[in-house]
Amino acid sequence: MVNLLFIDDDPALSKPGVVQDDARPGVRHRRHAQRRRGPPAIAEPAGPPGYGQELNPETYAVCRSDMMLKGQDASHIVLGNSFAEDGFPGARYDYLLANPPFGVEWKKVERAIRDERAVLGFGGRFGAGLPRINDGSFLFLQHMIAR
Repeated sequence: MVNLLFIDDDPALSKPGVVQDDARPGVRHRRHAQRRRGPPAIAEPAGPPGYGQELNPETYAVCRSDMMLKGQDASHIVLGNSFAEDGFPGARYDYLLANPPFGVEWKKVERAIRDERAVLGFGGRFGAGLPRINDGSFLFLQHMIAR
């Protein structure tokens, strides 16, 4: 996935000092981008900053601890429901990797989603419409497109 994500940007990412923002709790893609960039012309953090939000507390803890063990900044990994508690409202990213929650219902956060859609419309994340209550994947894709 990471190789495919960066395939068209190899020339741009190989220039010294280039930093691209990404959103995913993983760490391999940052190492990949850093390797393609080569040594920085000036002191920079190790790879572009990674941002992520995880609903499951155990997965969240594993991700953060893995990043910290590897000397990476884990401060941009947040715990919470992306639909009801957007950890990075208004943020924009150059790259996104995700595993949308296919077949997951969004009934628990229905009020927050419907309220955002009613107030923000196409200016928010869910302006394109709301799927069946048991299909959270379409909401997740809209969330990503807004980024």
